[in-house]
Amino acid sequence: MSGTITTKENSAENTSIQLTTRHERTLYTHLIHLVISPFRSRLGRPRIKQPEGAVKLTPPRSKCNIDHRSVCDIHVYDICSKTAVAAECKKHIYYFCGGGWQSPPSGQHWQLCACLAIDVPGTIVSLVAYPLAPRNPAPKTVPWLLRFYREVMRVAEEKGEKVILAGDSSGGNIALCLALEALHEDAESENVAEGKTNPHPIALLAICPSTDMTRSNPDIENLAKVDPILTPSFVRSTASRWTGGWDPSDRRISPVNADISLLVQNNIHVHGITAGYDVLSPDAIIFRGLCAEAGVEGKWLHWEKQMHCFVLTAGYWVPEAKEAVNWAIETLKNE
Repeated sequence: MSGTITTKENSAENTSIQLTTRHERTLYTHLIHLVISPFRSRLGRPRIKQPEGAVKLTPPRSKCNIDHRSVCDIHVYDICSKTAVAAECKKHIYYFCGGGWQSPPSGQHWQLCACLAIDVPGTIVSLVAYPLAPRNPAPKTVPWLLRFYREVMRVAEEKGEKVILAGDSSGGNIALCLALEALHEDAESENVAEGKTNPHPIALLAICPSTDMTRSNPDIENLAKVDPILTPSFVRSTASRWTGGWDPSDRRISPVNADISLLVQNNIHVHGITAGYDVLSPDAIIFRGLCAEAGVEGKWLHWEKQMHCFVLTAGYWVPEAKEAVNWAIETLKNE
């Protein structure tokens, strides 16, 4: 791959982050940025307030089999390749979609999940329709999602499945926070002293994640002039609707303040993708650095001059997005 730089962020340690940096931007992508930038105050904004509780979705037509089930009153959509036998799939990806904690999955989310289900062998991808803000803010939804997490992990252990939590943007935040908070709960549990352990995922994949709800990083403003889709005011408003009275720095919603060492202790890999023209990337890069300092194993792709969640544009034949999806597929294949 031209323009590729691969480095070790923590080369002095045996467990380190492998970082791949890309710099090129195609003319097609540049034109997309120019076209959408004037409309960034409206793009991706929630159209309506979602109701209280989890909302049942209508899956689109797909080249995969899609089955619906409910876990702890949260709707889950199991996506499986039509050539695969679900009972024989031993890798299970639970995917949390972005949308500022306020919007249901888009068509691009369904397409990405279907792509992962087809191209990561022996895998079921479950799209999780979690309750949405502002009627379901973090103080209400995080405990609910933790109950969901415990149940899916219990079932996965019974089935002998390897679980990966994944998500983009706000969904990436949820994937990181769920695993970290469950590990924190376990670390404080009396069961640990008795030698009992709870099941946890083998890996996390965070695509352009939101990692610090305080939105206090000065680089947010510095990147605002080149971000073609997000504005500082928008990311602060979505954070405010999600926090719901919790301190924005609370580890349960800001993974940069969680105990990252718990991931190492439980051998959980953390993979991620960040973009150079994304106001949320400075905080995600800080989180990546914390993982490196703690000795967390993982692979990260950083692509300069790309917008927030550019991976989701793969369905529009965006070359960088297609390559990033392929990078994610290869990374997940090795888990």
